[in-house]
Amino acid sequence: APELLGVLTILLDRSGVRVVSSASAQTVERNENLLGYLADAQALGAAWDADIDYFVTLDQKHFLNNTESHQAVPFPIGTPGDFLVWLDEKLSHLPEDRE
Repeated sequence: APELLGVLTILLDRSGVRVVSSASAQTVERNENLLGYLADAQALGAAWDADIDYFVTLDQKHFLNNTESHQAVPFPIGTPGDFLVWLDEKLSHLPEDRE
């Protein structure tokens, strides 16, 4: 939908999305031992090094059904739907703006 590129640009700008560099070799190695798959180890490593709040994925094999990965990382891992529930919970605890 090329006509929506302007809207996408605004959404990405306001959401705080940022591009991060590759993970350190040490982080990738640790994650490859955890996940057993280099490409996912690199993605998880970059997220970990970037100190993210939540890791969104649809990968059942290497992330969602891998309880070791959930226990090893300092952030939650879940589906887009799981993330929306998590975000709603976080937002519901913000103080109301009383201007």
